[in-house]
Amino acid sequence: MTQGRKALNVIAFLGALASAPAALAQDAGFYAGASLGQAKFTEWCVPAPTVLTCDDKDSAWKLFGGYRFNRNFALEATYINWGEASGTVSGVGRVSAEQSSMGIAAVGMLDLAPQFSIFGKAGFLLTEQELPASSAPQREETEFHYGIGARFAFAPNWAARAEWEKTEKLKVELLSVGVEYRF
Repeated sequence: MTQGRKALNVIAFLGALASAPAALAQDAGFYAGASLGQAKFTEWCVPAPTVLTCDDKDSAWKLFGGYRFNRNFALEATYINWGEASGTVSGVGRVSAEQSSMGIAAVGMLDLAPQFSIFGKAGFLLTEQELPASSAPQREETEFHYGIGARFAFAPNWAARAEWEKTEKLKVELLSVGVEYRF
């Protein structure tokens, strides 16, 4: 390789290195959004002779917001209302449980096209399960939370999101769609 070619390669490398922070800064910033979906309480409807009816699915919603440090990493806070699971048990009557969570997660993103990306998240939730009309105390758990999703930017600051999420201890899954706004 000639000296001139080496110098040209070094200049090109330094130019790319100098422009990288500006490119990453364009992807950084705050975002917020909301999603609607369906939750499934995966261990609520356990087959038993005393369980007469069981409904382990309900409508759910969530609010989220975060800070995107670059195109591949963000921290996201969330509040999720998982809805209610209910059933009828012989000798007891109707039983139900409502569940909500708030937490924080690390989000890793991978751009597949200029407007389309996939992401995965992992973090922790503080989950509260209430048993209405019951003498049982409400249950609170700090639990691991994870999920995967896809994001489509349909306008400069707006994106549609679809995602699947799950909790570890109270065994709830959420499939949702929503919108995200980047500030």
